[in-house]
This record gives sequence, C-alpha cells and structure tokens, in this order.
Amino acid sequence: MEHDVLVIGAGHNGLTTANYLADKGLKVKVLEANTTIGGMSASGYPFPDAPNHLVNYCSMDLVFWQVSPVARELNLAAHGLKTKASDPAYAYLHPDGESLCFWRDAAKTAEEIRYFSPDDAKAYLEYAIFLDRLMKVAVPAMLTNLARPDFASIATLGMAALKTMPYWKKFADFFVASADEYLDRNFRHPIVRNFINGIPHVQYPSDRPGTAVSHMFIAFIHSTGCYRAVGGQQAIPNAMAARLKSIGGGANSIETNARVSQIVVEGGRARGVVLQDGRTLAASKGVIATCDPITLFTRLLPEGTLSQQDMGRAKHIPSNAHGTAVLKADLAFSGRLSLDRHQKKRRDDLNLRRPLTFIGDIEQGGKTYMKAGGGVMPKSEELITFCCIPNEEEPSQTPEGQDVLYMYTNHVPLHPEQGWDSLAESATQSMIDHVSQYYTGIDSLEIGRFIDSPLDIERRKGATNGHTLHVDLPAFGPMRPILGLGNHRLPVKGLFLGGAGAHPSGGVSGMPGRLAAKEFLRTM
Repeated sequence: MEHDVLVIGAGHNGLTTANYLADKGLKVKVLEANTTIGGMSASGYPFPDAPNHLVNYCSMDLVFWQVSPVARELNLAAHGLKTKASDPAYAYLHPDGESLCFWRDAAKTAEEIRYFSPDDAKAYLEYAIFLDRLMKVAVPAMLTNLARPDFASIATLGMAALKTMPYWKKFADFFVASADEYLDRNFRHPIVRNFINGIPHVQYPSDRPGTAVSHMFIAFIHSTGCYRAVGGQQAIPNAMAARLKSIGGGANSIETNARVSQIVVEGGRARGVVLQDGRTLAASKGVIATCDPITLFTRLLPEGTLSQQDMGRAKHIPSNAHGTAVLKADLAFSGRLSLDRHQKKRRDDLNLRRPLTFIGDIEQGGKTYMKAGGGVMPKSEELITFCCIPNEEEPSQTPEGQDVLYMYTNHVPLHPEQGWDSLAESATQSMIDHVSQYYTGIDSLEIGRFIDSPLDIERRKGATNGHTLHVDLPAFGPMRPILGLGNHRLPVKGLFLGGAGAHPSGGVSGMPGRLAAKEFLRTM
C-alpha cells in the first residue's frame, strides 16, 4: 500500500501525529522499533515470578495532560481511555518522619507549610500566584509553534502578554534564574526548602541558570491537577492506536518490529525510509520523526544531508549534558508496603501510599550531581529518589493485597567508570537501601525486580543517553532541541520533528506530536 506519511515511533506523540493527519484524509503508517507500542508511555508485565504485576516503564503521572487539547480533540474517551485525579499529587518525606504534600489547592498546600513556618506559608501563596500568572502566558506558548507562529497564535499570545504586563520583568528574571536562587529568595525552613526544590532537583542540578522554570511543575499541579491513566500509562497509546485504526477505512496502520535505519532523501526532500530488515517504504508527502533529535540528525539522515552548520548544531544538542542520567527500577511484592513512621506524624487522614513521594536532601544534591557527573556512583544516602505505589490508586495493576513500587532517580552517572552492565545491580540496590528507610517491607516481601539503567533505556527505547525527555531543560520554542533546528519543520523538505525533543517538551501531553501535525498540514 502507498503511504502519504510515515511516522517514526509509536509513542504517544507519534500516535498523536498520526491521528491528526489521518483525520485530514492522509494515509499514515507508524513504524515502531519495539515489539509493542507506547515508547516512554508504555506499561507491561516484566516479572517472570510476578506475571500479574504491572509496571509503568517510564512516565506514570499526567501533569501536562489537562492543558493539552489532544484527549478532547481526538475524543480518546470514546476509545477506552479513562483517567482519574491524584490529589495530593506529590509528597516530600523527611528523614525525621515529617511529610509535606502538593495538593491541587494551593491554600491547602500552604496550610501544611504553615506548621513548619508561617513566613514560608505566606511566601508560598505569593509564589503560587506568580506561577499562576506565568501559566497564563506559558500555556498558549506551549500550544504554539514559537518558531513559526500563525496569526491566531500570535493574537492569543499577545492578549496573554497584555493581561500579564505587570509581571514581565519578573517573568524575564524567572526564566534565567536557577531554582536554587528562587529558593533562597523565598523560603527558609529546611523541610520546606526540600519540599519546594525536590521536584526540579530530581530532574536536573537546581543550581544551573534557567532551572527555576522547573517550578512551573508546581503551577500545573495547582492549576489543572495531576491525573493517572486507569490501567496504567499503556492505556493512552492503546486508545490512540484503536482510534487510528478505526478511521480511514483501513488505510492507516502501525507496524512494530520495524526499526528505521535511514531516511531516504532525494532532491533535498524526505521520500521514505529504509528499515533495518532491508525494506524501503515510500512516503509521497513526508516523514515525521518522533525519535530523539540526536538520533534523527546524526544517525538516520544520510551523510551530507544537513549543512555543516546544522550538523555542528545537531552534535551538540544537550542530552544529559551534565553527565548524569536516569536509573529506574520497579519491584514486585507479595504483600503491602507501609510508611508507618511518616504516617504516624500526619496531622490528617491522608494515606501516604497514594501520592508519588520524593526523598533525599536537596541541600546536598548539588554535590551528588557533581559526583555522578564525574562518573562516580553516589552513596545510597546521597540519592534523591521518586517513589510510588501506583496500585494504591489503581488496584487493577496488581493482584489483591500485593504491591509494585516505582523508583526513579536522576543522580547516577551517565558514563560510570565501570560501565552500566557491571554497575546496574549494585546501583539499584543502593537506591533500594535508601528507599527502605522510608517504605517498610521491601526486604521481606520482594518477589521480583525490573531494572532500567541509562544504557538499558537507550537500548530498549532508542533514546540517546537514555534521556527520557530527549533534550535537557531549559530548552523551549526555537531553542528546542537547539537554536537553528528548533522548528517542527526541519531543513530537509518533507521532514518534521514531533517527539519529546521538540517544543514544548517531554512529559505526556501529546503537544509536540500535535504541533508537528499542524505544521505538516500547513505545508500542504
């Protein structure tokens, strides 16, 4: 069958793109290197000794999903997708047994902070108002191709800018400042400081210029809330795939085990792809790549396709440029974990098994990042880790009375001295040893573990350096993935970028895929 468009990657962004193009009558084929669809939003059952314990391999929470129009425009609910609110979304666990929660209600969050510091509670409410004003501009910007905005988008952004004019100077200051700087300006209590900076610090060194923008995560929680997909993240690509196959009278398809080895470029235009198995597939109108941009520019395009200037840029796209990377592990248990020490100190009836928690000392986090960036695995107590028991909110993910624990840290070396094939087991155990000081029952109840080192993520998902967001923050608009290549429409005619490495960013939203489809349609 002849195809109008080939989409590289069946993650949620690739499937988003495919659906929007198919709605316009184009014949679309999605090519996925793995045996299953989903990419970074995939779920599965990896435990031989616990075959009914579901794992969300990468993403789990839907923080940007509610501001994205994708689910509504594609009517994914009609194709089986259900989501449920998670409130509170996140909780910081302090070593002394105290905890602090990010509730959707900023006032409720501030009330928890007040117990530790009335001054910090007041500062938090003021900060939440500032971030809410910033959201008025940020959301329209996220929904716009800032490198090539259309008239309607310019009008929307202009109105948002006029309404927030008194904040312009503060906005500019915010986007160049580090998260640590904003922390020092506003908050004093050590528990509150760990709470505020925990979310950005688990992703990037918070002393770097521009990282204050990661506090926008807090604004999304308060503005639109945090949700989870019923049945695990796999429910999102599954709904998208079902929709794609239901339209076009069978003209649209998804092929797994179809790894692209090269994009065919003839006469300066993308004409199709060559698969690893030797087949060549033609695309009469173009190719949209949702793989990471380093892979696209340096491995999939024929040599000499890009100018020397653009190839120089492509080789320097920041991907875990600080030398650290993600270590992800999931554990299956025969029983239920508890957080008794922290639960006893709660001043309400919240079940701490529900939110995603983060643990670790951000005041020492900068040193941890420096150590890891130098190739040395930090000590157990130096790690900052996200943890969650996803089946507490969605019991269908495990057998009754049993748990899965999701663990994620970005404080490990990208290129350890001994290599990840040798380090993965001991590094994971180091993370587990730290988490075991907060979650009771890990040692006695474990029946299986699934480890994703940075090298494992790169091998399984094809993401350069195992980077789950493809490109480092802060990089948005024309700067994402890098200045000069920051446009969904690329220098090669008929070639477009629509994955997490494109504007606005990673995370599960479908916005990069939607923008790529819109830009593609503008060229027709």
